[in-house]
Amino acid sequence: GIRCYDRELITMAAEHAQLPEDVFAGKEEKAANSWLFTGIYEGGPFVERGKPAEDILFQMQSAVIRRIAAQEDCIIVGRCADTVLEEEDVDLLRIFISAPFEWRVRHRMELEGLEEKNAIALVRQMDKQRKRYYDYYTNHNWGKPENYDLCINSSRLGIDRTAMVLAAHWNLLCETKDLL
Repeated sequence: GIRCYDRELITMAAEHAQLPEDVFAGKEEKAANSWLFTGIYEGGPFVERGKPAEDILFQMQSAVIRRIAAQEDCIIVGRCADTVLEEEDVDLLRIFISAPFEWRVRHRMELEGLEEKNAIALVRQMDKQRKRYYDYYTNHNWGKPENYDLCINSSRLGIDRTAMVLAAHWNLLCETKDLL
């Protein structure tokens, strides 16, 4: 019963920035390259002009994430939301979901109908990109257990049962909070 936000955050960030969404095409969860970037010189009053599109997207998504979290219980997938919401007055459960490399390759093959070689390359690329993005925007190390409240291996239970365990954990935290 809790709304999950993922890719629609790009659309919401573009609306917040008063920019066309295609300005952020291909910039999702990528760190800016200080040597190769296209500066943004348009948009609404929240846009810092001259910055890379990746930085603008991160700033706009962060503002949207803060607004959403202040208004409702929600699940934010990625986007350094754990750090974005760290100083906010919201209940926050920081979760890192992992699985062995081979499992993630098989899962990607099933999801996208890829051959093993292509799935391996994609998973490696995604890992590298996520690590660089997270490390760049948070000054923390991606995947380090001390950055999270809960780390779980989704290959042990599968996707659906992992989601059930996480929901039960959240409900338990909410019940415990009400008792305090």
